[in-house]
Formats: sequence, C-alpha cells, structure tokens
Amino acid sequence: MLENLQQMVILATVSHEQNFTRAAERLGISKSQVSKQIRFLEERLGCQLVQRSTRTVALTDIGLQYAEFGQQLLDTVKEAEALVAGYRNEIKGVLRIGVAQSFGNTNITPAMVAFQRAHPDLELEISLFDHRPNLLEEGFDCWLAIHEHPPEGMVAKKLVDCEFIVVASPDYIALHGKPKTPADLRKHNCITYESRDRKYVQWDFSKEGVKESVRVTGSYRINNAPAVLEATKAGAGIAYLATYLIHDELETQQLTQVLADWKPELALPMYAVYPRHKYLAPKVRAFIDFMAEWMTSHPFPPRQSSL
Repeated sequence: MLENLQQMVILATVSHEQNFTRAAERLGISKSQVSKQIRFLEERLGCQLVQRSTRTVALTDIGLQYAEFGQQLLDTVKEAEALVAGYRNEIKGVLRIGVAQSFGNTNITPAMVAFQRAHPDLELEISLFDHRPNLLEEGFDCWLAIHEHPPEGMVAKKLVDCEFIVVASPDYIALHGKPKTPADLRKHNCITYESRDRKYVQWDFSKEGVKESVRVTGSYRINNAPAVLEATKAGAGIAYLATYLIHDELETQQLTQVLADWKPELALPMYAVYPRHKYLAPKVRAFIDFMAEWMTSHPFPPRQSSL
C-alpha cells in the first residue's frame, strides 16, 4: 500500500511538472527512479498513463484523471503539515510566490529581502508573470495580483490600490506640445497596454466632479507595463502609467506629468491571493501580514506632481 501511494504522488508530480527531471528534483529522487516507478504503476494498473517522447512528457486522459487522486494526497499532506506548523507556529520550508511582473520587476526585491531576513529558516521561490495562474496546478502558495477581479474560489486580501498618472517625455512634449484636456489626447500618439487578458485604450479622468472618458490610439501597443514606461521615456508618446512604475523619473525630469489637474480614474487593486485551506500555513499567513504592513509603510510615489 505504501508503494502504491508513493507511485500516485510521483505521477501527480510528473503531471504538474510535465518533465521527469523537474519532477525528480521536486521529489528529491533520481530521474531514473521516477521513470521506474511510473512504469511499475502502469504495469500494475494495466494501462498507459504517460506518453513519452525525447523532449516532452504528457499524460494520457486516464493518466490525468488518476494523477488528480495523487494531487489530493499531496494536498492532504500539506493540510496536515499546516495544522502542525500552526500549532508550533513554525515559519520555515519553501514559500512559492507568484508576482505580477510589472510590479515585481522593480518593487518586490526590497520587500522579499526584508521578509526573508525576518524569517531566515524560510526559502523563497519567486516567479514573475502577467497571466492569471491556476495556483493549485502551478504550485503557488500566494500570488500578488494586480487585477480588477481576483480568481473565484480563492481567498483574496486587498493590500493597496495602484493609482495612475499620465506622463510624457520632455522630448515628446517639445515636438508635439502638451494636451490641455483629456479630449486633446485624441490628437496625440498614446502608448497603450494591451495583453492577452487586458486592454487599456479607454482612459478615464475626473475634475471637480466632471468625468471624461477618452478612447486613445497610437502606434505603440505593448503587453508589458515596464516596456510602456521605457517607450515613454524614449519619446514614443503619452502613457497612462501606474505610479509604482515611476520612481525617480519625474524628479530627474526624464518624464513630465501631463493633464495634472485631471485625476486619472483607474485604480487597480493589488491582492494577496491564496488557495482556501482549512489550516493556513504560518509561512503564508506571515507573508500576507508582512506585505500588508509593507504596502502601508512604503507607499508608491504620489500621483500628483508639481512638474
């Protein structure tokens, strides 16, 4: 029976990693042992569970269904360990964190260094990406998401609202002038963020109770927010940027705020998203509490500028 359970866990790990070598590394065993145990499992069950090729590993339909039971075993073990860790208040092991790429590129490192110093027995694995992950399938303990709608079925703790500012480079303004009203943006080259999941071509503003929405166009459409910032600094056009991306660019006059008397209405919330468990591991709880405090004590640059 113990050997059967071990084989189920190995298959679930192969299903998650889609690779024998990575599965072996995660399990702490050799690649040959992974392959051998999968073969023994297939012989015992009398059916093919894994399709092998020289480069890829894919599970058959029945293999995927069978692997789900192994994943349930892993989830049960995590719950049991979280229960005991909570009882002992232990903050150790590996914490796997997903971070919105645009935020993580410049903002996450100081927070992660401070958190790891506070918990030296904890190892951090940080992944930066822009897609909406499946936390359970991809093995993340927590996702720092900048999104209007956190995924259903997960717990989402709001950390902060990410506000926006409209900026351009001095070179662009020297060539094309400054817009005086939001409607003037229609005459300008606007750099827009457009990804597989989201598209921001409708820029919303308010001023003294008056709201105005402008559909902008331009020759630059980018699916990465830091790249939008770099294009703006290079003089490609006007951008509607999150303040967390802008650190010294206004003070050093690499960028100039435009439409300063109009308030950008977009405010994307940042959430700490994590799977719903009966017993939340202390390492996850400690990380979420730390990030909530960090966001309060390290605010983003102010939205309004005197420039």
